[in-house]
Amino acid sequence: MIRAGSVPGLMFMMSLTLRLTLLFSLVSVCILAGLGLLIQRSVENHFATEDFAEIEDKLNQVISILNQGPPPVDKDAMAAVLNELVLSHSYLELHIKSSSGQTLFASGPLSFPLPAGESLQPGKRYRAEWSSQDTGYRGITLLLSEATSAGQGVIITGGIETTRHTLFMQTFAAQLLTFMLLATLLSTLLGWLAVRKGLAPLRLIKARARAVTAERLDQRLPLESVPTEISDLGLELNRMLDRLEESFNRLAHFSSDIAHELRTPLSNLMTQTQVSLSQSRTCEEYSDILASNLEEFERLSRMISDMLFLAKADNGLQLPSTDRVDLAQEVGKLFDFYEALAEDRQVTLTQQGQGSTCGDRLMIDRALGNLISNAVRHTLPGGLIRVEIQTDEDQVRVNVCNQGSPISEHDLRYIFDRFYRCDPARSHGLTESTGLGLPITRAIARAHGGDVSVCSGNAETCFTLILPIHRQGMPNEETAIR
Repeated sequence: MIRAGSVPGLMFMMSLTLRLTLLFSLVSVCILAGLGLLIQRSVENHFATEDFAEIEDKLNQVISILNQGPPPVDKDAMAAVLNELVLSHSYLELHIKSSSGQTLFASGPLSFPLPAGESLQPGKRYRAEWSSQDTGYRGITLLLSEATSAGQGVIITGGIETTRHTLFMQTFAAQLLTFMLLATLLSTLLGWLAVRKGLAPLRLIKARARAVTAERLDQRLPLESVPTEISDLGLELNRMLDRLEESFNRLAHFSSDIAHELRTPLSNLMTQTQVSLSQSRTCEEYSDILASNLEEFERLSRMISDMLFLAKADNGLQLPSTDRVDLAQEVGKLFDFYEALAEDRQVTLTQQGQGSTCGDRLMIDRALGNLISNAVRHTLPGGLIRVEIQTDEDQVRVNVCNQGSPISEHDLRYIFDRFYRCDPARSHGLTESTGLGLPITRAIARAHGGDVSVCSGNAETCFTLILPIHRQGMPNEETAIR
């Protein structure tokens, strides 16, 4: 549950469009606020610069007036000139007094605030901004030395009332704030439209993904209409759909194959049972029927066991043990087991090479047995089965080659699929297999970190079982393939 006031939680609940719109609006507000403050400060600094330049100009004129003519200065004439100077600027105020404190001229109540603890220095000009009776001023004051033609030291103070500037800035700030609010609303709207337009490919992907069902796995996302930032995502989603479609098709075929494979022995059992019950029979006849049924039950049991093994392989086949396995020795044991069948088929078994791996002995025996059994099944009478063990730097290869009819290119593509069987004529009259031996061999090889491959041509077929090589000191750890 998300607590009230939790901003990350609130952002998580928002849609991507709303989140991007709010972020865009926040950025716009920050930019507009910064721009507004910059403009306001620039205008205020411009007014200050203009005011101080105006005061400087008037003070220079006052100094020029005070320095005109030899003393004594006609005060009335000077006052008339100064009044005319003040009247030429409606917001200017001028105050002149002697260094002894006597007021020589004053156009208004102008009181310049000197910094605390500081006194006027001759020739130095002081600038200040202050307020007096709710009226703002900017002003400059300076002390003329006694060496002037006025005959004595005087303090000249000039100031300009800034009330008009204050009113202007207040009006300007209100207009600027109104503009910022309207600009923020407009940018938010434009941002929402831009984000919605930019996320249109995501909505298209959503619509296409919604159309994908178990019956319509052929739907794919249109990569030609999505931007570069989303094309990689769309490509991976399409690849995922490809894998799902392949898995669903394989599962559908697997279910169909299971039904087909189980139907034959069950049909045989039912037929034999019905026939046996149709009339009374002798004990020997019942015994023969039960023996025949037992063969079908054994076939069902092997098939169910193989399917359970492959199901475990699909979900991560765990190796019961990881011991050192001498492959040459295991092949020799299997040759002893298949010797009688090979002699009956007039097939020669040969073995060469040495090598060892690390894994589960029973599972490796099963994989090798499947390959040798498959070779015996498809070798022509009088043919040769050759088992070669080759050791590389990090892996060992067991090649099981037999002479016989080559496997077609079409069959090679599906030979490791479950329940897939090649042309029955290749088995040369032997009992038909269930089509699970080679898939089990591949599952065992991959569980050990290896694989199995096949090549066929020139009247010879060769299966290659690849396993990791056993090294001294290799830890006995359980491995799994996911």
